[in-house]
Amino acid sequence: MWQKIKEYAFYGDTDRESYHSIKDRLEASNRITALVFATGASILISIMLLLSFFLDGFSGSKPVYIFGVIFSIIQIVIALLSKKIPALTYVSVYMAISVFLIYGIAIATLTRPDQQTVTFMVMLIFVPLIFVDRPIRMAASLIFYIIAFIIMACQTKTGSILSVDITDAIIFGVLAVFSESVVYRAKIRGYVLENKLHIMSETDQLTGLNNRNCYEWRLETYPSIYKKSIGCIYIDVNGLHELNNTKGHKAGDEMLQYIADAVKKQFGKKDTYRVGGDEYVAFVLDLSKAEVEDKIKEMRAQVSEQGYHAAVGFEFHDAKDVDINTLIVSAESKMYKDKSNYYKVHDRRAR
Repeated sequence: MWQKIKEYAFYGDTDRESYHSIKDRLEASNRITALVFATGASILISIMLLLSFFLDGFSGSKPVYIFGVIFSIIQIVIALLSKKIPALTYVSVYMAISVFLIYGIAIATLTRPDQQTVTFMVMLIFVPLIFVDRPIRMAASLIFYIIAFIIMACQTKTGSILSVDITDAIIFGVLAVFSESVVYRAKIRGYVLENKLHIMSETDQLTGLNNRNCYEWRLETYPSIYKKSIGCIYIDVNGLHELNNTKGHKAGDEMLQYIADAVKKQFGKKDTYRVGGDEYVAFVLDLSKAEVEDKIKEMRAQVSEQGYHAAVGFEFHDAKDVDINTLIVSAESKMYKDKSNYYKVHDRRAR
């Protein structure tokens, strides 16, 4: 029971791993939303501040408008900085929420204490739904501002207006916490499902490596992401068809999985791909040629321990402006040469 409550409060009814798999996306979405809201708020409040100099109906709220403009501008700066400093993302989010809720409290208690509150109640329901954050953190924020409103209302309002405002704040506050948690859960689960589908579309189901779709999508990004060097390792399994014919496809699958694990152990999963039935490609960034060659030797040794064999071709480029296709073709050509050498001393039927 406690575990279920914890998952709902912290991870939107998902698990910790699923939440962290989409955390970067949530932060990016919140950064954009916070920036848009802060910009919109600064424009709207600036307009009202200008009107306060000319219209009596707005003049009493002039200090509130000045505060709102300054607060919004600060929040815009923080939202812009959060792109480079991710830790500022949620500072930006809660400043965006705060500027509206504080504005609602100020209007209700400082400038219009003799009127029933509307603005704060609307903000209380609407604003939290725009952002996506953990229900427990958002609920704590809303409760804080509800308490702040009640304290301010008790200082400035009297009679039936005070009673109605306190009652409305509690009722709308409960509705805000409930609706925010429901919307958050729906958004989080939607993001998690979308992320899982995206991972499935890029993952080879047999080996767990990236598949050919992922390989083709990412291929053109490599020339721009390495700093000093890039290496391409092209690997082709020897003897797969013979093993399938003599011991069955299960044995062939086990060989493919074992070799994939050996490749992944040396070169990592991120830049390793299964590009064909028995072919793998791995890219290594910013390592020396000697370091990559050592990894290839270790991979070969691990594969040989199990009685398997794979042909390997390796091409290395230690300058900028690499032609990625030329790099791959060269590695593949060396792989075929290695394969040819293997079959010179082994039964060619093992192909």
